[in-house]
Amino acid sequence: MSRAVGYRLVALGVCVVLLSGAFVLAGAGYPAPTSPGPDLAEPDVTPADLAGDHVETGGVVIATDPVIIEVTDGTTTQRLPVENAPDVAVGQDVIVDGTLTTDGTLAADRDRTVVREPWETTYMYAVSVLGALFVALRIADGWRFDPETVAFSPRDTPLHTRYLSEEEASG
Repeated sequence: MSRAVGYRLVALGVCVVLLSGAFVLAGAGYPAPTSPGPDLAEPDVTPADLAGDHVETGGVVIATDPVIIEVTDGTTTQRLPVENAPDVAVGQDVIVDGTLTTDGTLAADRDRTVVREPWETTYMYAVSVLGALFVALRIADGWRFDPETVAFSPRDTPLHTRYLSEEEASG
């Protein structure tokens, strides 16, 4: 292995360490935003203990008149009536911010309530995966990796051009 390849490997290692350090700094170097209150989806939190407190929680709408959401903490499921809720339909996911009343109803702040359709998360991940595949194919098409020099270099002829030219010549 030549000296230049060794320097490139060391430089690559330093870059990976610096990038990892930047991720740690970004996650730990800044204070976490203040929470608006306890989340009813956390284990060991019961609505009766939080009467009159400001809370935030999320769940699936199971009824609309009155609005009732199903909140799950991973082990238990509870049903929570919501007053002053925005227009929702059964099956939608909601994140509700508001005050818990003494009768166990969540008085929602409409301006801070988020309503999502169940397919939106799947759509977000599908578009992200397609975008990542498109970028990976573009990189593989236009660049090649030389393991001897540990370097990327542009291809003289992109793969798609090479294969299209071969098909036209044989066809």
